[in-house]
Amino acid sequence: MNRNVIVKGALLVALCFAFCGMAQAQDWKSILSGVANAITDGKAGAAAFSIEGSWRYASPDCKFTSDNLLAKAGGEVASKKVEEKMTDILDKLGFTEGCTYTFNEDGTYTSTVKGRTTSGTYTYDSETNELQLKTKLGLKFNATVSHNVLEPKKMSLLFKADKVMSLIQTIGGALGSNSSNSVLSTANSLLNEYDGLQLGFALEKQ
Repeated sequence: MNRNVIVKGALLVALCFAFCGMAQAQDWKSILSGVANAITDGKAGAAAFSIEGSWRYASPDCKFTSDNLLAKAGGEVASKKVEEKMTDILDKLGFTEGCTYTFNEDGTYTSTVKGRTTSGTYTYDSETNELQLKTKLGLKFNATVSHNVLEPKKMSLLFKADKVMSLIQTIGGALGSNSSNSVLSTANSLLNEYDGLQLGFALEKQ
């Protein structure tokens, strides 16, 4: 008899914990739902990211391909140092406040750098965040789109080492930049100094 009482008691306690757990889970769901509604202002998809639209240049940006590589390089101090050097590089190439990128719904894009507008086509994979730009001359540039779900009107285009050098050479040649050699040298030294470094720039939606 005592054994049955103990078993029944244990089952009752287990059920109590189960119901409490369900209630807590429901409370957490309510809290998370409330946060989501606050972020999106109660509108479904309001915070959804889309590359389509017009974007203006905001600042240089960099990213290490892993937290381990960032730590080895010196953390945030290294990132700040890289971005300071990138400011000079991008400024010489014409990436200033007047620089814009427009990505159209039909897969075409236009970019304006230093007052000169170029156009072409693009493909964007939202699952991998890989972006490919193809100019009318057939030149292709692959970038990684970095963005924060809480800031859908901000994104960065980041390029791997070999793509950065190719991009700088192309832009410098097209704009007739007299300082393209020094820019290439600076970019090359940065890429050689840090492993797993991606260089690029941040854009804000207009």
